[in-house]
Amino acid sequence: MKKRLLSIIMISSIALQVVACGAAETASAEGLKVEKVVETEVTQETENAAVAVQETEKPAEAATDASIEAQAEQATDDTQKQTSDFEGQYYAGKGNLSITKQEDGSFLIEVWWGISAAQQGEWVMHGKYDGADTITYNDCVKHEYTLKDNGEVDTDETIYTDGTGSIKIVDSNTIMWTDDMEHVADDTPMTR
Repeated sequence: MKKRLLSIIMISSIALQVVACGAAETASAEGLKVEKVVETEVTQETENAAVAVQETEKPAEAATDASIEAQAEQATDDTQKQTSDFEGQYYAGKGNLSITKQEDGSFLIEVWWGISAAQQGEWVMHGKYDGADTITYNDCVKHEYTLKDNGEVDTDETIYTDGTGSIKIVDSNTIMWTDDMEHVADDTPMTR
């Protein structure tokens, strides 16, 4: 009986394996069909997606261009706001400095500094703002005026016409003027 039971189990096992192999071949053939269908569907979806990307690419480029233009306008607005923030009059001891924006975007800078009771220095220059915190110039003209007792100009002497230097914007109320020629106001903050 044991032999018989063992034989039945063996035969059943073999039968299952044969059936499983046949099913595997059928499943394999059906799998190939399914695989081909899926592959065709994926290929079609990929092509559809590529067409959709091409169709939306131009509007995306236009949106990107518009975004870049908006950012450039914002940067220009910020720079204009920054430059208007530091325009005006600044004072320190015997000195007075004026910054005025010109139509061409440069800045007219005028400085009046007391040399002595009877002498005044005047510096006139045009500078360019670097967009961060400094105006630089290289065309400074310096005049020295000697005054009469009544305050009228006695003499006007041009000292130089090619002065260089810079104005550093420290904050909205303070600047530092660096005159490369004579270092008149080095380390002297000028405030509104």
